Amino acid sequence: MAGTVGLTVEDGAPPEHERPPAPPGILQRVFGALGDNPYYRAYWTGNQANTLVMQMQQVANGYLAYTLTDSAAALGVVAFAQSAPMLIFSPLGGVLADRMEKRGLLLWMQGLQCLISLIIGVLVAVDRIEYWHLVVSASIQGVSFAIMVPTRQSWIPQLVPRRDLTSALALNNAGMNASRVIGPSVAGILIAVPWFGVKGVYFLRVVAFVWVIFTLLQIPIRGEPEEAQGAAGGMDRVRDFGVQLTSGLRYIWHHETLLSLFIFAVVTMLLGQSYQQLLPAYALGVFDVGAEGQGVMQAVVGVGGLVGSLSMAYLSQNPNRAKIQAYTGTALGLALMLFGVCAGFNWYLVSLVALFLVGLTLDFNATINQTLIMLNADRALYGRVMSVYMMTWALSGFSASLSGVMMDHVGGAVTMVSQGSVLAVFVVCMATMNRGYKLIRNSIGSESD
Repeated sequence: MAGTVGLTVEDGAPPEHERPPAPPGILQRVFGALGDNPYYRAYWTGNQANTLVMQMQQVANGYLAYTLTDSAAALGVVAFAQSAPMLIFSPLGGVLADRMEKRGLLLWMQGLQCLISLIIGVLVAVDRIEYWHLVVSASIQGVSFAIMVPTRQSWIPQLVPRRDLTSALALNNAGMNASRVIGPSVAGILIAVPWFGVKGVYFLRVVAFVWVIFTLLQIPIRGEPEEAQGAAGGMDRVRDFGVQLTSGLRYIWHHETLLSLFIFAVVTMLLGQSYQQLLPAYALGVFDVGAEGQGVMQAVVGVGGLVGSLSMAYLSQNPNRAKIQAYTGTALGLALMLFGVCAGFNWYLVSLVALFLVGLTLDFNATINQTLIMLNADRALYGRVMSVYMMTWALSGFSASLSGVMMDHVGGAVTMVSQGSVLAVFVVCMATMNRGYKLIRNSIGSESD
C-alpha cells in the first residue's frame, strides 16, 4: 500500500513552502544588519574611517600633552577641555539632530574636525605647537562631537528596521573597537617614524574626510527633520527652542525606566571610562613602555571591546540584556581593580589582560545600555535623548581630570583600585535595589518589534 501512495515529500515532512524558515547562522546573526542593508553599510564604512583616524589622533593628543608637560593632570585638563563643551552643547546637538537634515549636518561637523586636525598638524610640522593649542583644539572638537554624535546615533534607527537595531548598534561599536585595536597601535608605530611623526597622524584626518563625504553621499535617506508643529514667530519661536533644549532631560526625568538606565550610564562613565584618558600616564610614567607600549595598551582595550561588540551582536535577540549588563558591570569594576593592582606591582603583561577585560565588559555595558534606551524612548525624541546620553560620555572627561590629580598625588594603583571597587558595589546595589532597573530586568523579555 505504501508504494501506491504518491507522497511528494519524505517521512511526512511538510512541503518546502510550509516549512518554517531556517534559523540564521552565526554570521547572519552577527553581521545581518551590515550585510543586508546597503545604506547602513555605507554609513558604517564612513563612520569607521573617521573613527580610525580619531583613535590615532587620541594617541597623538595624549603623547603630545604628556611630552610637553610631563604631567598626568595635564592629560586630564585636555580631556576636560573636550568634555565641557560636550556637556554644555549636547542639548543643542540633540535639537539640531531632530530638526535638521542629519546627512548635511554631519558633513559640516566632519569638515570642522578636519580643519582643526589640519591646523594642529601644521603647528607640529613647523615646531610651533604649545600645550594651550591642544586645549583649544580639544574644546572645538568637543563642540563638534556634541552635535555629531547625537546626529549619528539618532540616524541609525532610520537606516535599519527595529528588529535589527541591537545588531546595528553592536556592529557600530564593533567597528569603533576595531578602530581602537588598529588605530592606537598604528599611531604608536607612526609616531616613532622620524619622517612621519605626530604631524602625520593629524594629516590623515584629511584622507578620512574625503572618504566620509563619499560614503554619506551614497545614502539617499538624509535623515529629514521632524515636521514643524506650526508656524510661529518672534518670541514664540525663541521660547519653543528653549523648551526643546530641555525636553530631553525632562522626558528622561519623568520616565522611570530611562532614568534608571541613565543613572547606570552616568556612574559607569564617571568610574569606568576615565582610565582611557590616563593611559598615556600609565604607559609613560608607570610602566615606562613608551609610545609603542601605549599603543599596545590601547589596542588591547580595543580587542576586548571588539570581542564584546561581536558577542553582543550575536546575543542581540537575548531577552536578558539588563541581567547581562549587571553581571558585566560588576566584572568591569573588578577588572579596573586588577589593572590598579598591576600598576602597583608594575606587572605590564598582566595589565594587558586586565585591559582586555575592561574593554570587553565596558563595551557590553555601553551597547546594552544604548539599546535599552532607544527601545524605550519615543522615536520623535531620539536626537534629544541621545544628546543627553552624549552628556554622560562627557562626564568621563570630568572624572579623568579628577583622576589625573588623584594619580599625581597617590599613584595610579590606588586611583584605579578605588574607582573599580566603588563601581562594582554600585552595580550590585543598582541591580538589586533600584525599582526602575528591576523593572527593566523583569520586562525586557516582552519587548516587541
